[in-house]
Amino acid sequence: MTAVSDADDTAPGALYFDRVEALSRATVRRRFDPHVDIDWDAPENALKDDDPRWQLDPESAPLAATDWYAEQSLQRRIDMGRWVTANTLKVTLQFEMMLIRGVVHYAGKMPNRSPVFQYLLHELIDECNHIQMFQEFVNRTGEDVPGMRRGSRVIGPILGFIGGYANMIHFIGVLCGEQPLHYQQTLQHRGAAHVPPLLNKITYIHLAEEARHISFADDLLAERMQRVTRLKRAWYAILFPFFLRWLIGEMIAPPRTFARQFGVPRQVFKSAFWRSAQSRQMMAESAADVRRVAEDLGLRTAWSRWIWRMLGIEGRLPRYRGEPDRSPMVARVAGLPVALAARLTGVAVMAAVALLATPDGVRIIAAAAAGAGVWAVYHVYRDRRGDVVGNQPFEWPRLFVWVAVCVAMIPAGGLIGLALVVFMILALAEFMPTI
Repeated sequence: MTAVSDADDTAPGALYFDRVEALSRATVRRRFDPHVDIDWDAPENALKDDDPRWQLDPESAPLAATDWYAEQSLQRRIDMGRWVTANTLKVTLQFEMMLIRGVVHYAGKMPNRSPVFQYLLHELIDECNHIQMFQEFVNRTGEDVPGMRRGSRVIGPILGFIGGYANMIHFIGVLCGEQPLHYQQTLQHRGAAHVPPLLNKITYIHLAEEARHISFADDLLAERMQRVTRLKRAWYAILFPFFLRWLIGEMIAPPRTFARQFGVPRQVFKSAFWRSAQSRQMMAESAADVRRVAEDLGLRTAWSRWIWRMLGIEGRLPRYRGEPDRSPMVARVAGLPVALAARLTGVAVMAAVALLATPDGVRIIAAAAAGAGVWAVYHVYRDRRGDVVGNQPFEWPRLFVWVAVCVAMIPAGGLIGLALVVFMILALAEFMPTI
């Protein structure tokens, strides 16, 4: 990753300074302390295991929109809702720990008398309070949730450390993590009567303070983007959608532990995350505010939008942060096949490259098709064996099949064949609900 020079921060525009100072004053004037502003032991804040308000809302939780979820008993729906809620907050506090690592490093490079340094320390205080608030809530639910997936828990601290040097990338990651969660919690807060009161209170505090953090990240990126080179801008344009798609998956989709604990069938799990029309619409809509920022920064270019489409996060551009989607539902669903179309386009493009750029194009295409077929046959076999839940404990045979297919493609078709087989598998997965 490319580090950004410290000199970029010594002479920011006067308007940028004014906005940062205004955010600092707003933070001092109105901030929350979870141990003062929340009466954790009040009777109305008690978290009960049989509270029906734990049930997931189809507007903010894709699993709740499935027939399988509706067929479960009331207590089981309550248990699943409590687990998912606790895990989402655990993911949030883990993400904020990643954020803190990079921000502390970045703040340490600020010059004396910098208003940016002052604001960043205010933000760090807010984030530490949020971490304590979320962890206390998780503790009181009684759920031993893991939060992020194992791989993300491993690379998260490393990314936070790297973010201290690659500041632009770090604050792009901040936006990509904060905005989808802000979207989900806004939906939850609008239905405050249908969630436990304690959850509503911590959501209110988080929304109020994160709005300032998002505003600062917007302003910082806008200020810094004016001075980056074309090469760096292209690099950021590529990274942006990948960061966003990864963090949406972490924030909204539960890990394999959930599916294993509650016996969610693989087909149901895959449909909810992210094969069904409603879940894809939710994923695209949760990225709406980030799309607006990327567009304003010039990072959502004509040549990079295909990445957004391929990842399923392309969609409308809101006029302002938090603008709800007022388009008819029919129009929304009609726009959802773009992800599949982008993957099929990727297959066609790589096949054309194989035919036009190499003398063995037909052989490369045949080898890639055979590799994708091996992958599909393995999953059909797994499905017919039965007892397949959304995510099993780590499957060594599944990893072996994936590695074997990819390794076999390198001598058979080189990097072109490797890219081709990956796109084929992604496209094929759309038609096979158990993959």
